Amino acid sequence: MPSRVHAKGAAVLVDEFDFSGETNNVDINISNNLGDVSAFADTDATFVEGNPSFTVDVGGLFSLASEDYDGEMFADLTTVDRALGIIPEGRTEGNFGYEAMTNPGPQARTSQYASAVILNVSWQGDKPLIRSQVLTNNSSISSTDTGTAFQHGAVAATEKVFGRVRLLSAPGGAGNNDADITIESDSAEGFSSATTRLTFSTLDQTSTATHEDQEANGAITDDWWRALVTVSGAGSRTFDLLVVVGRLPQDS
Repeated sequence: MPSRVHAKGAAVLVDEFDFSGETNNVDINISNNLGDVSAFADTDATFVEGNPSFTVDVGGLFSLASEDYDGEMFADLTTVDRALGIIPEGRTEGNFGYEAMTNPGPQARTSQYASAVILNVSWQGDKPLIRSQVLTNNSSISSTDTGTAFQHGAVAATEKVFGRVRLLSAPGGAGNNDADITIESDSAEGFSSATTRLTFSTLDQTSTATHEDQEANGAITDDWWRALVTVSGAGSRTFDLLVVVGRLPQDS
């Protein structure tokens, strides 16, 4: 059945860009596209669940802010497989949101005399939205950071765990530093026997704003999850990172 989420003040991320300051509302519509398989002899109509689909409509304004909402959105709307993230309550650690790979949908440009120029954008996808949770949100990680543990849940044999890392800006500071990011699981909050589930590419002083996804198949019986950022080197670099975890079907 279709469902809808509407949020004002949500965090809106496209690839490695956070456009929360240039957007003012988000609508997410989800549909399972039921197919009619009724036969002539059937007493009642019969349907089967079809492929999932969704649309995400983002309300925003033309902006000259440093995030370059205009320029980036116009570039994004000419390409496919953009890493879209919506976190309705903002980027606070522990908050739940949605992650997906999306394609551009129909776009509308409207404005009235003496009014702000509206730049609303629409995204669409034909795979399940990933229900995600923020593990790490820190704009200036300068030393090894062990994230807070969250009971996100176990991963069934038919599922896979999904992780997405966003480096939202080039590292600050000076010198040479590496940042290695992993997502770990354990059966208890204390993480006395942590297991590394996802490992991401090393970031360093030469890195620019970027994003990366990693996945691993279940079953994973551990239900506690955290992100670990290991910083090494002699410099004073700081890393602006957002790390989320989620689950999705293996056949998606």
